Amino acid sequence: MKDFLYWTSLRIVRNRKIRVLSILFLTFFASFSLLYRQQELTFPYYEMREEYQDEQQIYRLIPPQHFEGELGHEVQQRLGSNSVSLGVQRYLLKEEDGNTFNELIDLPNYIEVGQQLAENNLFLYEATDFGSYDLLVNEYLPPEDMIYEQIRFFEALEESGLDIEWNYFSSAQILKEEMNFLTGVLLFLMLAILAGDHFTKDHQKHWSVTHGLPVSWKKTWRANSSILFLLFWAVVLVGSGISYLIGTILDTSGSLHYPTALYFEGGVQYIPMWQYLIIALILSMLLSYILLLLTTGLSWFIRNSYLTILLVSGLYLVPQIWQIIPAFSSWQPSLYLNLNNVLNGTMASLTGLNGVVWWKAGLVYLLMVVILEIVFNQVFSKIPTETAGLKRRVLT
Repeated sequence: MKDFLYWTSLRIVRNRKIRVLSILFLTFFASFSLLYRQQELTFPYYEMREEYQDEQQIYRLIPPQHFEGELGHEVQQRLGSNSVSLGVQRYLLKEEDGNTFNELIDLPNYIEVGQQLAENNLFLYEATDFGSYDLLVNEYLPPEDMIYEQIRFFEALEESGLDIEWNYFSSAQILKEEMNFLTGVLLFLMLAILAGDHFTKDHQKHWSVTHGLPVSWKKTWRANSSILFLLFWAVVLVGSGISYLIGTILDTSGSLHYPTALYFEGGVQYIPMWQYLIIALILSMLLSYILLLLTTGLSWFIRNSYLTILLVSGLYLVPQIWQIIPAFSSWQPSLYLNLNNVLNGTMASLTGLNGVVWWKAGLVYLLMVVILEIVFNQVFSKIPTETAGLKRRVLT
């Protein structure tokens, strides 16, 4: 068996298509930090400036008489407090020098004014008797669940002891975006291209391999899928490491302990970035193994590699069905094919199933591996081999 794995590995590595794709994948992941910098992003300072300008507009929209009375005065005070908080945050983001002012300026830090801003907005949500309450809700206040999410973020940021991240091009932030990018359709497309024709040509070039000689087809299927899996992730990890180093040299490093959003059943929670990356990496690996088992298996039956690539890549779109047809359970395997939407809670929001969470994805993926093993074992057992009396034709 060791000799079989050794020679199978050599056969795969020496394949010209595999080598070319490996070099292309390595180049893409290694240069991701350079490619990511080519896009135009709105940095936090400019986002805050726009929010500050929007906040100023609310005073012009609310009639002055609505600020009369005890509740009106309190709403006016809260809106004024929000203006100060946004101004403080905007200044600190512009300075790019941490959460606090210098010692000569006695003002609250970024986290304190952020928490105050969230508390003010929660009060405004409860001020239902205010004359322009509908205007506040429709034109000014963010969604209530977003406010609670902001509170959890500031609590996590305070606990971490880190400064607010002002630079979306820091190497840590780009590494997170690279992982998010990989958990989307890119994973399906890359693996489909890598393994889409893996056994298609073997029907002509390696007759004995596809007919159970000298190793059974089932073992060959598993071995090839596993070797492609190891090769792909070696390329991804090495490339991502190079990209991270390049990003650190070119710009700020950021922090792998920075609070990062991850969807749990009770809503979005914040965990250190390194934990988020490990969770996303493990789940991506499980999903990729499923895709490789399926793709290499289909490449035996489907002689057209383009059709195999299309079918496997199309699986990414399957979860969209549940936006039209109501999903009946959070354990449906198809809900977890779009991993990125599971991690950020989009899938739970679209389906109305709060139970579509990341830890269920791991269990579902393991179940899918077992199902694929059972299905292909049954299919391969029906394939006639040399031992079943099938003889290779001799050309005359």
